[in-house]
Amino acid sequence: MQLDDFMFGRRIRQNHALEHATITILSQRVPNLTVSARSNTNGFIIFGDVDLGELRHALEEALRRLQAGEAELAIHPNCGTNLAVGVTMVTLGTLLGFASSNTRTRIATAAASTLAGWAAARPVGEYVQRHFTTLPDLQGVRVTEIIRRNFFGLTFIEVRTVQE
Repeated sequence: MQLDDFMFGRRIRQNHALEHATITILSQRVPNLTVSARSNTNGFIIFGDVDLGELRHALEEALRRLQAGEAELAIHPNCGTNLAVGVTMVTLGTLLGFASSNTRTRIATAAASTLAGWAAARPVGEYVQRHFTTLPDLQGVRVTEIIRRNFFGLTFIEVRTVQE
């Protein structure tokens, strides 16, 4: 077992990769798609109203393409990982800037450090996705169930997967 498997869980990472690939393909098929999703050990949940037929087609294509080696489908520009990494980098940049010993340049150093953190957030976030929060190796993974639920007027769809 590798450290990243222990920290983030192999099944969660696989489901996160499938979630990203599915949303990417679904976005290409459905104009103005507005959804969010969260992965877990059993699959992932899509928050938003999506046609189940379109979702099934996108899921099948995503699984097939990931299993064929299209690992880039596992990386999504709007992933929460990018946001978390971005906030962390901007915060660290600001704190490091304010830690400067020269009080006259403290604000300028903080501003420059904040901008550097903001500029690096996306590429670093994609690196974190690629190596820690997604795993595009989906050999033996299959979708077992797709369940639509409504809760207080909100629609969410649960996609369940298994590793054979």
